[in-house]
Amino acid sequence: MRVFILDYKKIKRNFLLGALLLTTLILFFVIMQQKAVNVDTEPKPHAIYKVATKKPVLALTFDISWGTKVPGPVLDILKEKNVKSTFFLSGPWVKQHPEIPKRIAAEGHEIASHGNEHVNYSEHDQEWIKKDILAAQESIKEVTGVTPNLIRTPNGDWNDIVLKVITGMNYKVIQWSDDSLDWKKDCSVEQIIDRVLQKAHPGAIILMHASDTCDRTPDALPAVIDGLRKQGYNLVTVSELLDYGPGVTD
Repeated sequence: MRVFILDYKKIKRNFLLGALLLTTLILFFVIMQQKAVNVDTEPKPHAIYKVATKKPVLALTFDISWGTKVPGPVLDILKEKNVKSTFFLSGPWVKQHPEIPKRIAAEGHEIASHGNEHVNYSEHDQEWIKKDILAAQESIKEVTGVTPNLIRTPNGDWNDIVLKVITGMNYKVIQWSDDSLDWKKDCSVEQIIDRVLQKAHPGAIILMHASDTCDRTPDALPAVIDGLRKQGYNLVTVSELLDYGPGVTD
């Protein structure tokens, strides 16, 4: 007959070691799960094409990189129609024609950047991209007194590296969900109007131009504004539009 003698000290020690091991494992899994949640929920840099909202609101936006003939008539129409828009301005153009960007700012429109050199950012390294954005920012601020925090990359070009650089500079990349095609020479005034009105939707960001190469924009703009309002839309700046919901890619 065997007699078993219990060593209570040893049992107690093993129990404590087991409890410590179990607690360590639980803490490990909790920490790993928390890290996984943080990675999944951390917002990634993204370009904004529209705003997620059901409200009947959208933004008219204009790019300007060259010329002095079209901007004036566009501004006259916006003033007459009492519309505030967002203008994406190229750095060299701002320096060459300071009276126009000054008027844009004075009349209450939103000033944004269109970069300095009108080339694809994705074809350059991070340092070049930073220098180009800062050069445009300096020109815009010097002339208008405004430091922009929105940018539309030249040609609408971007990749993940471009987004990372721009976001790191506290800018938002603003693209568009509705291209008026006013930049296409074979697109008539009527086609520009019809395209904008047909593609309009809540939260839309509409791309138009006020450069001299887009000489049909002033002819199309009054009907565009009247048509959008007839559909029940309120026209605001991009920053105002972002107050209605998050900016999304699609």
